[in-house]
Amino acid sequence: MNLADMRLDEFLRMVNTGAQAAHAPALAPARMLPTERALPEPYRRMSPQEARARLRSLKSEAVQRASNQRWSDAESKEWAALSREHRMCLHLLAGIDGDLPELALREWRELPEPERVRIKAELRAMRQAMKGVFSLSGNW
Repeated sequence: MNLADMRLDEFLRMVNTGAQAAHAPALAPARMLPTERALPEPYRRMSPQEARARLRSLKSEAVQRASNQRWSDAESKEWAALSREHRMCLHLLAGIDGDLPELALREWRELPEPERVRIKAELRAMRQAMKGVFSLSGNW
């Protein structure tokens, strides 16, 4: 039984019926468990993936409010200024595979160090390659 893959209503039903796997640890006292009515309706039926996505959005919102849109370093500020599409392209060029739209939503400091290094290397190579490109941009 993996609790990370259970819906909250399934977990509460299991607790209320007393169903317990033989290898499961003892549950917390009932007074410590959240009551079903304490949760707003939209949260009761969330799947684990939906709950994780909601927590990510709440975390991003909290960081923005706490930092007042200030950034601790120039790299984070520049990464935040890029559009999601440009971030996806950089992930693709750096050879980072996965769910690109989801990866592009991460903040710069949320990226693992090897990914940041590969993205920086790709940006340096791109800057060098684009040094002489003027006519294609139409700004001459």
